[in-house]
Amino acid sequence: MRYLRLLALPLLCGLALSASGCASAGSSSSLARLEAARTANPGSVAALRALGIAYYKDKRYADARTVLDAARKLDPKDGVSALYAGLSAEALEDYTGAKDAYNAYLQVGKTRSVRNDIRARLVLLTRAEMHASAKAAIANEARLAQVAGDPRTVAVMPMTFSGTDQTLAPLSRGMSDLLINDLARAPELQLLERDRVQAMIDEVALSQSGKVDAATSVRAGKLVRASRVVQGGITQTGARNLTVNAAVMQVATSEQQGKDVQSSDVIDQIFAIEKNLALGLFDQMGVRLSAADRAAIEQRPTRSLQAFLAYSNGLVAEDEGRYGDAVRFYDQARSIDPGFGAALQKAQSARSAQQGAQVTAAKVESGLKSGGEGATAAASTGIGSTLANAVGDINPSAANNVNTSTGGSAGQTTQAPPTTRDPTAEKTGSDQPAPKTGTVSIIIRRP
Repeated sequence: MRYLRLLALPLLCGLALSASGCASAGSSSSLARLEAARTANPGSVAALRALGIAYYKDKRYADARTVLDAARKLDPKDGVSALYAGLSAEALEDYTGAKDAYNAYLQVGKTRSVRNDIRARLVLLTRAEMHASAKAAIANEARLAQVAGDPRTVAVMPMTFSGTDQTLAPLSRGMSDLLINDLARAPELQLLERDRVQAMIDEVALSQSGKVDAATSVRAGKLVRASRVVQGGITQTGARNLTVNAAVMQVATSEQQGKDVQSSDVIDQIFAIEKNLALGLFDQMGVRLSAADRAAIEQRPTRSLQAFLAYSNGLVAEDEGRYGDAVRFYDQARSIDPGFGAALQKAQSARSAQQGAQVTAAKVESGLKSGGEGATAAASTGIGSTLANAVGDINPSAANNVNTSTGGSAGQTTQAPPTTRDPTAEKTGSDQPAPKTGTVSIIIRRP
């Protein structure tokens, strides 16, 4: 009998049937006990969630993500596991994985402030993901160079600017933005996002000590898997005139397709300049437009040069990560032309990025404490509560089926609303469930 009592002691500690007794009897850390709980019942979402959060707080982000992803797989509606999986992935600079987990939280998470923070953070993570993808592409450039891009894919590079009035230089970004929107009207062309192309250009320029030229454009085109790139420049001729040149380059051969396309006019006719340029590029690429496509291309985002110049300044600021300045420029464009829809969209995106830059992991965790999910996360840091949940998964009782959570701080207990009522509570009208208990039966047959 004494042997059986000694045998039962570590087993009871591992399953937390008496959390306080185990804490004094065992010399292992809480993390080790959480690992033991996971080993004892790998199908317990509570045990996996608790271990994952503990790993995260211990800065073992790779381990945290593995365990939390396992919890998410068992219960896709577990918002806390999704949130901490996102925080772990972001700490590992796996922005794609972080976005996936955060988007999952937006689907099932219940804490409003955290949802708002995550929405803002996602805008910034998208940009970080583009730059991380660009770095990875440069690192694998030799392999990517052997794979041809989709023949329909076209990348429009940011244009260069040459002139005495440097206040017009941001038009190089604005002109590229207009061309992307217009060239995308043709169903047979697939235009790459301006932000993605700009991220690649930035990374290539860094790897070349800031040098950006025609060769850089072709190289960037290969890295973003484009079959053709459009590159060009804006030249200020006189005080009020602009000349814009553009060329289509075949990425595979680094050769120009056809002749340069050129469009010139006074600066006030910048939209007419761009429309003529777009139509010339369609001809060079052998694209025939329908009457409807041509009519769509003739549409202009704004009639105001000043609004468009403010918008172009916003693009420059956003590319440089100056989101506050970008918001100010986009709002300025909208104040000049309230009907400038693209400026409104960009202002919203830049404002979210600006807010996202202020969202830290600590802020997310702090926001989580304000709701019921905070009780779940806090319970996960309490060894007794977590292991008791694991016991409930192994040997459920009527009391263990009541959804309660105990906070990890001494003297603080938080009880979540029960999803089902205890039979006694149902009859008496009491909402106080019986204390959690668990029983493990060990049968040793006599030899």
